[in-house]
Formats: sequence, C-alpha cells, structure tokens
Amino acid sequence: MDHKTRILTAMTWGEPDRIPLTVYDWMLPRGMTERLLRTAGVGLIVRLPGHRVRHREVEIISREYQEHRRTRIRRTIKTPVGEAWQTLEPDPAYETSNWIHEHFIKGPDDYRVMEYYYRDMVFRDNFDAVRETQRRVGGDGLVMLRIAKSPVQEMLYQMMGLEQFAFDYQERRDLFDSLHATMAKRYEELYDFAAASPAEILQLGDNIYSDVVGRERFRRYLMPEYRKIMTRIKGSGKRLAVHMDGNLKSLQADIAEAAFDIVEAITPPPMGDVSIGEARASWPGKALWINFTSSMHIEPPDIIEAHTRALVKDAGTKRGFGISVTEDAPVAALEKSLAVIARVLEDY
Repeated sequence: MDHKTRILTAMTWGEPDRIPLTVYDWMLPRGMTERLLRTAGVGLIVRLPGHRVRHREVEIISREYQEHRRTRIRRTIKTPVGEAWQTLEPDPAYETSNWIHEHFIKGPDDYRVMEYYYRDMVFRDNFDAVRETQRRVGGDGLVMLRIAKSPVQEMLYQMMGLEQFAFDYQERRDLFDSLHATMAKRYEELYDFAAASPAEILQLGDNIYSDVVGRERFRRYLMPEYRKIMTRIKGSGKRLAVHMDGNLKSLQADIAEAAFDIVEAITPPPMGDVSIGEARASWPGKALWINFTSSMHIEPPDIIEAHTRALVKDAGTKRGFGISVTEDAPVAALEKSLAVIARVLEDY
C-alpha cells in the first residue's frame, strides 16, 4: 500500500499492510534524511482549509515591532463599531506559530467588535487548492481538510485566553453566548464547504484539554458542533477527526457519546492521562490516530523502540489505529525517533 491508502484503510477500520506512521509536513524539513524517512514508511499530512475568507467592511492591520529585543506583532481588527487588538510573539524555538501575549477580548466592548468581525466575513471554497495539493502529494500522504477550531475553542485560544474565558463564562454569559451563537451560525457555512470538499478526512483543530473544557462546556458547546458536521457527511465516506492532544480522562464518557470518527493527536502517558488501552476500551467505535508521546523523541533509541512496541500492544489491532507526530519537537530528535518508529512498525 502507498501511504495514503494505508492511512485511509486504517482510519476506516480496514486491515492496512502496516500501521500508518505520519507527520505534519511542515515539521519535517525537505532533504536527504526526510526522503529516507519517507521511503522507510513515514507519510506526510498536509492540512489545508476548505474555505477562503474576505471581509467587506472590516480592516485587519498587522504591525511588527521590537520590544526588549523580541519581535512583537500587533494585529488590529477595525470595524464600524470599534476596534479590538491582540499582541503576538513569533515562536522563537520552532518558528511555526505565534504566542499570544494579549488577546482580542479584554472587556465587554470587544464582544461587539468580534461579533461584527464574524458577521462581516464572506466565505468561498478552497477546493482548487485542495485538489492541486492532493495531486502533488499523491500516495505519499494525505491532504487533511482543516475546518477550524470549534467556536468555543476559538474563543478560548484566540480571543480570550484562559483567565478571561473563565471570568466571562461566569460573569458575562450573555455576551459569551451571543458571540458563540454568531460564530456557530457562520460556521455552518464552513461545515457545508467541508462536506462538499474533495478531502477524505476532515479535522476540527480543537486542542481539547479536559481540565479546561470541562464536561459542561464539552456537552453544551462542542458536541452539538460535532453533530452538525456528522449530519452533513453521513453516507459520504468522509471521516471527522477531532484534535484532542491534552488530558482527556474526565471527558472519557462524553467523548464516547460524542459524534465523530477519529480521536486525533491523543497523547499517551506520561504526557497524556489516558492510555491507548483505556482509549480502546472507552471508545471502541472511534479510530485512534495518536500523537507519538512527545517526550520520547529525545530518549535513546532503545527507549523509543520499547515505547513504540508498548503502544502497538495496547492498540491490539492495526484497524482503527495510526501513529503520527502532531506536536513540535527538535528536528534532529524527530528525525532520529521517526527512523526508530518506522523500523519497529515493519514488524506489524
């Protein structure tokens, strides 16, 4: 099997020739080592949005500056009803993302700006880019359609941060729920694009961490969004994956009940708190596309091998199981660990 066939076979509960091993493409720089790893069995995951967005009356301004010898970016959303801004710092370690120092929502007036921002959006499909990337990647991996974060997770991570999110959820629930309702309504268009896209696997990049999300919010805000997507893709052969890379133990029963197909990026102990064996027992109808335990990338090869074999043993079967790297790691360590994992998986 090529990488794409292997991934899709495993994620749809078929019997792949071996357990799929994948990495987000941007984590593995092109070159000789990367080529050898892909030949050894590492498939690429390329994530693309299913939509493009433009604005009619909203202006978004980014200004880069230096503060204490560190690069900062101030991103301002200007609307007819006011402005909101965030301050970012490019990640100095991996240069793949930005750290948010100040979030858009700092007080009640910012809710009005963010609601206008979402109502002003005009969406178009991104299908040509998806098809072209599928053609280019071919059997060397999979193009995964990244829908977005679910509305409440976007509010948490991008708009508020943990402290503001917790305060407003308790003290400004009317504003909180009004913004969420506006976003959820607009997101239905994104779900329509995802369902009509040429991608086989759709992803919600929710970064679920049970201690933060909590059972109440998971059931109230997240499970309904998952159901909306699953209703749209029913009978299409597409699969919905939810990125759940944090602790999950307190949500085990709710995840079992939630409507989606693949628990993506679940991270085994010692970093996560749900073992692969527990996940199999708790969620027998959901495929597990795990994030290889990040702390293991810097261990010696014999430790990496033993950990890989333990994960495979816990999984019990190749059906509905895959190993991926979805979180940052030093490139040299990642190259070493992927070589070990790929070699071990030849036995399965």
